[in-house]
Amino acid sequence: MRDNEPHVWTPAEVPDLSGRTVAVTGASRGIGAATAEHLARHGAHVIALGPPCPSRTEARTAAARAADAGRVDHVECDLARPDQVRAAAERITGLAAGRLDVLVNNAGVAAAGPAPSPDGHDMHFAVNHLGHFALTGHLLPALLNAPEPRVVNVSSLLHRLGRDPARRAHAPGGRLRWPAYCDSKLANLLFTRGLLDWAHAHGLPLRAVAAHPGLVNTTLGSGALRADGHHAQARLLEWAQARWHTPARAAWTLVRAATDPDVTGGEFFGPGGRWEWSGSPVRVRAARRACDPRAAERLWRLSQRITAYPFPSAPERPTPRAGAR
Repeated sequence: MRDNEPHVWTPAEVPDLSGRTVAVTGASRGIGAATAEHLARHGAHVIALGPPCPSRTEARTAAARAADAGRVDHVECDLARPDQVRAAAERITGLAAGRLDVLVNNAGVAAAGPAPSPDGHDMHFAVNHLGHFALTGHLLPALLNAPEPRVVNVSSLLHRLGRDPARRAHAPGGRLRWPAYCDSKLANLLFTRGLLDWAHAHGLPLRAVAAHPGLVNTTLGSGALRADGHHAQARLLEWAQARWHTPARAAWTLVRAATDPDVTGGEFFGPGGRWEWSGSPVRVRAARRACDPRAAERLWRLSQRITAYPFPSAPERPTPRAGAR
């Protein structure tokens, strides 16, 4: 369900982001790269996380966009590997000089193969949820050094088909790839709810918000389907994607979630067109199970245990600094 907004939001409404630092995962291509470009063009210092070995074409494209847009630093990170997630958080903290204003958890995999993550989890659950959960926890000190810290978790329309994300923790998806993906996208929304509840419980100013880009013309998942022999599914996915959002337009939803000054926490942004497939970003409604506080708490406890408790039980509250921006 969409809200009735009096105007069509565009990136022209993004405020001046000079002096702010934003980290974006999955920023070597697609929606992540477009989001990083939008934010940099409005003055933000962007720290773009990507896989350790992007293709040469992707690397050249990202470098060209960064040079045109503004200051963009690149950090390599495989979100399925906890050691790389922790190292990336340390690198981000250094590049951000200890203060991170916004974290956009955008990276994701779809239709991943049956091989589990290095820690034995379903790859969708490991990358789309656990890696971002741990990264956010490790970056908490830098986020709390910002006056209005914000975390944006990127979900999908397919979260509505998710059922129980926790079951994927120790059960690789095998050939049930799309159900595993849907569960991971539901986990993104439950994490948003859990993070907001955790921040409120500790009196912290951290705002958690979610977004989904609609149906986007990217290669996410279609290559894996085609390689696995599901030609009809691959053709259907590519046909639908090619007729809707480009990554640059789809990124508007993420950009609004990351920069709208009216965000208080808990909002869910998506395209305002029919079926939320495309259109300018508006506030949308998540599936009922994504708003279940008990499910959010169960996932939070499980994620804390698996990732070695990156969120402290008694976090230090930020101390106001003289001349803070």
